[in-house]
Amino acid sequence: MNFPPGRVVRGMGIAGLGVTYSILAYYSAATSAATTFPSLGVAVSLAPAFTFLLWLAWRSPARPAMLLLGAAVAGVLWAFWGELERNFSWVYFLQHAGTYAMLAAAFGVTLTGGRKAMCSRFAEAVHGHLAPDLARYTRQITLAWMLFFVAVSLVSGILFFFSSIEIWSIFANFLSFPLIALMFAAEYLVRLCTLPHLEKHSILDGIRACRKTSTMLPDASSRARQVR
Repeated sequence: MNFPPGRVVRGMGIAGLGVTYSILAYYSAATSAATTFPSLGVAVSLAPAFTFLLWLAWRSPARPAMLLLGAAVAGVLWAFWGELERNFSWVYFLQHAGTYAMLAAAFGVTLTGGRKAMCSRFAEAVHGHLAPDLARYTRQITLAWMLFFVAVSLVSGILFFFSSIEIWSIFANFLSFPLIALMFAAEYLVRLCTLPHLEKHSILDGIRACRKTSTMLPDASSRARQVR
C-alpha cells in the first residue's frame, strides 16, 4: 500500500508531536520539575486545549471576534497563573479523563433514540450500504468502544485520586494510546472471526473511514454561508 510522501511526513510529524507531548507531560508532572519548574507544567497542560481553541477561532467565520476571545482567555489564564502553578496536575487530569468521558458520551448517544451507531457510520464509509448482520455488529462495536472509553476515564480517576501522580502520569501519557491501538487490533480480530465472509479491510481502512466520516460534515464557515 503506497502513501503520498507528504502524508507520511505529516503523519510522522503528528506522531512525533504526540510522543514529545507525552514525555513533557510526564516530566513536568511526575518528576522534580513539578515543584522546581511549575510553569512548564501549566504551559504543557494547557497547550492542547489552547491550541484547539485557536484552531476553532481560525476556522470560524467570525475569526476576529474568536481570536479576541482567545486573547481574553489567555489574559485570564495569565491572571491566575500562580494558582494554576499550584494545581496544574488537575488540568492534566481533567483533560485526560474528560476527553475519554466525552468520547464515551459521543459514542453512547448514537446508540439511543433510533440513531445510527457511530461505528455504523464508519463502516458505511468503507462498505457502503450495510447488510443486517454488519449493521448489528457495528452497533455492538459502538457499545464496546463506549465501554472502553468509560473504563479508561474511570481508571484515570481512580489512579489520580488513590495512587501517586507518577503512576497516574504513566497511565495517562504512555499507556492510553497503546490501549487504543490494542482495542483496534482486538476489534479487527473479532470482526475476522464474527464476519468471516466480509470483504477484508485493514485497521488503517477503519481509521481512514473515521477521518472520511468527520470530513463529510460541513465546517462552520460552510454552514454559515448556507444560512446566509
